Amino acid sequence: MSYASVDALQNTLSEKVFHYATDRKKAAGRALGTLIEIITFYTLRSWGFRDSVAIEKPIPEYGNPDITHNVEYSIHPIIERRKVSLTDVRLPLTASKIRKAIWGKEREKADGDNSNQLLSSTGILRNSCTVAQSAVGSYVVHLDSWKNDTGEVSLSLLHHHPFAIFECKRVGIEEGMKKGPQTIEKAKQGAYVARSVSSLQKIRLKDGRMGGLIHPVSGNLVCEPYEPLIARIIASGSADLLHSFV
Repeated sequence: MSYASVDALQNTLSEKVFHYATDRKKAAGRALGTLIEIITFYTLRSWGFRDSVAIEKPIPEYGNPDITHNVEYSIHPIIERRKVSLTDVRLPLTASKIRKAIWGKEREKADGDNSNQLLSSTGILRNSCTVAQSAVGSYVVHLDSWKNDTGEVSLSLLHHHPFAIFECKRVGIEEGMKKGPQTIEKAKQGAYVARSVSSLQKIRLKDGRMGGLIHPVSGNLVCEPYEPLIARIIASGSADLLHSFV
């Protein structure tokens, strides 16, 4: 079944699924937001980024690391990756059990480590499960196989700074409005985060065009029209230009 618009789908959900809720349209909107996040994750996975993805990770602002922003998904360079076999481990499959299997009992718990469950006793799986922190990034695991208290996980050490972020925002039309979407605060928030965490800054040129400004590690400012500059940075392969670029 297809719908004329996302708003039509939201109205159908509010009438037929969330009719019991106090604010059934808001409940339907939240459900759609969750659906968008699920589709986004498995799209990233189909593109081969599974082991690079972190979920709800605080990303520091460029040049102002004391301020961070949580984003739905961030994709990070992989510093280290390996397969880890687990045997005779009873559910739930917790971060502490995984750390013990990888690094031994002395690393079962340390300051800053997470208490997440990769796989719960009832079979609920956590994607991109963070199990430990290091000075350069986060250790993230994915479940590859599990049967009879035995299985295999993929362990990745992700660099703390991402090279791409994905925000999932459901923006709808308020009831009674005739001029288009009004609930745009979430979209504005996502746009602000995207602009503030990257080394590439947007500026308005005197002829009205959008310009890009970037301060490479070499120290010389680069200012060019935005679209050609972003394409040049992505294609460059230059550590100088790509440093802190998102």
